[in-house]
Amino acid sequence: MKNNTNKVFDQSTQLDAPDEEQLALEARRLNTYSVSALRVAAEADRAFVLFPEAVQTLKALDRLFQLGTEFSTPHGMYLVGPTGSGKTATFKYFRASLPQSALFSHDFAAIGMRVQSRPRVGHVVQGLLNALKYPFTSGSGKQLYLRRFVLFEALKSSRTRLIWLDEAQHLLFSRRASAGGDSETEGTEFLRELVDECNISLVLSGTSELDALPDAAPHLASRISIREEMKNFASDATWVGFVRAFAKQCQSIDLTYVQAPDIAMRLHLATGGNLRAFKRLMTEAILIACDAGQCAANQEIFSSAFQRVFGRATMRSNPFV
Repeated sequence: MKNNTNKVFDQSTQLDAPDEEQLALEARRLNTYSVSALRVAAEADRAFVLFPEAVQTLKALDRLFQLGTEFSTPHGMYLVGPTGSGKTATFKYFRASLPQSALFSHDFAAIGMRVQSRPRVGHVVQGLLNALKYPFTSGSGKQLYLRRFVLFEALKSSRTRLIWLDEAQHLLFSRRASAGGDSETEGTEFLRELVDECNISLVLSGTSELDALPDAAPHLASRISIREEMKNFASDATWVGFVRAFAKQCQSIDLTYVQAPDIAMRLHLATGGNLRAFKRLMTEAILIACDAGQCAANQEIFSSAFQRVFGRATMRSNPFV
């Protein structure tokens, strides 16, 4: 009597044995973060706490935004601070919180771009046209320079009220507009032309090198009267309050552990009070906790997070060991 049971044909000398490298690759893929952990950590990545320097900067941005295009007298600000101190995050928060109005286009009312090292005027023109989603932004440096008049008209038609330039200290080191040693750079001279032509508030954000603006570009500096500064947090009560406020914004996981003053001070040791480093460490800790099936963070999780974020060969001391 024949056996009609179906058999699976899965063995042959022509089938390769499992490759060790492939097995290692699969094991590494299994070690990546889960989708649910990424979703919870994204909440922390999006969190923004209104600390004192951010509040002061937002007040200045609100004022400049309201004045932009209203008067012929130019208005502007330069914002100084170390990298990762929250300058760009504050602008993004400001831009996202702009109200709807018939007086301006929400997408283009406040635009920003990052200035590259040793920029030419054409690079700045191209970046601002991209921010306005202008369809034709390519071309040679000379072509883009000549297109600055197109940019001016685009800014006016878009009813742009404020321009934010990140890493703006690079403008002080671009080419000089003329051979004279006392002339401004091409970049700062172009911005002076832009401000005068379009009556737009201008914000320059960058490192402490921007403090050389009054000497390096006095004509542009005379149009930018406000100076604000954002520093890394000091290890004081303001930092503890900031950590607690941040933890309370993350509703999907229990971060009570970090709200204790001594743990907040450990976080300061780990991050130097730098906002970007803090958020990176907090996000990593949440990823680890979620994938471990834990609903609350603890010292072991933050110790592992520190090693992942800064590496095992880091020169920093792990304060959570």
